[in-house]
Amino acid sequence: MKSIPCAVLLVYLGALFTLPNSAVGQSPTSPANQPALAPEPLIEVAEEHKPFLASAQAFVDAYAERDAAAIGNMFTADAEFLDEFGELTQGREAIIAVFEDVFRNSKNATVDEIAIERIRKITDRVVMEEGVVLAAESPDHVRTQSRYVALHTLEADGKWRINSLKNLPASAVGRKEQLEQLSWLTGNWVNEDNNSVVHTTCSWSQDGNYLLRRFNVQTRDGNEMSGVQRIGWDPVRKKIRSWTFDSHGGFFSGLWTKHGKEWLLTSTGVTASGETVTATTAYTLHDAEMVTWQYRSMIVAGNVRENMEPITMVKRPPPPTRSAK
Repeated sequence: MKSIPCAVLLVYLGALFTLPNSAVGQSPTSPANQPALAPEPLIEVAEEHKPFLASAQAFVDAYAERDAAAIGNMFTADAEFLDEFGELTQGREAIIAVFEDVFRNSKNATVDEIAIERIRKITDRVVMEEGVVLAAESPDHVRTQSRYVALHTLEADGKWRINSLKNLPASAVGRKEQLEQLSWLTGNWVNEDNNSVVHTTCSWSQDGNYLLRRFNVQTRDGNEMSGVQRIGWDPVRKKIRSWTFDSHGGFFSGLWTKHGKEWLLTSTGVTASGETVTATTAYTLHDAEMVTWQYRSMIVAGNVRENMEPITMVKRPPPPTRSAK
């Protein structure tokens, strides 16, 4: 009986998703041992809260672009900013100068997420916002979290701007919060081409310390391969780490690093036939339903493979439900 081709196996260095020349958007029947995951519930956002959610995302985007002026425009002209070190800055122009200094001296610093926890209306023109900022000195550093309180005022041009912002001292986040960076992996994914069908599911472990990914590959000529990947936080290296094992006997380990808008997974291991493998896989998240990835360097048994074209994967839609008669 023919085995799964080596090229197929190599895809699962950490991608665990799909095969070259794949066609997305198709939903073949899941194998019996691959139960479909329940669809994630949609979170309704109150209309009056949307400006503040948009503002938080705009801040994250402006920080990534190193655009101090765009950040400054989110504050009123007479705004006050008390940072986590207790330094008070007054006025929009002074706040812009603070962020210009941050971008000049901390070129690799990131603000990964602003998680709003509470929005409370004080008056028709004043709103208080509370939440947590997740940030890091660089993509290679441990993420930190700091609580904040912001007062927004509605100005004459119809825009809500920050009149007062207070950041509390930062602290390192726990292992689960570190892994939350890869929560976009969760769900039920499917992909197929003319030769193979691939199903992948990802969910949190019961203890919340790992992301667990399971895959199944079926070729058109009747061959099959399955496997599992466990993703966790390495407290020694201060990085997200993964371990992958396939049903043929291959195994790999890898380190995940965020680089701009991409995630890079650097993996090493051996195939079931004893070939040593090293590779770097790049992931780009487009939205909650679509991710593209590609390996940019791969060495198999000392031979360098050409970089492959980006592959697109999509989430599998939930199974249809019968409507009540």
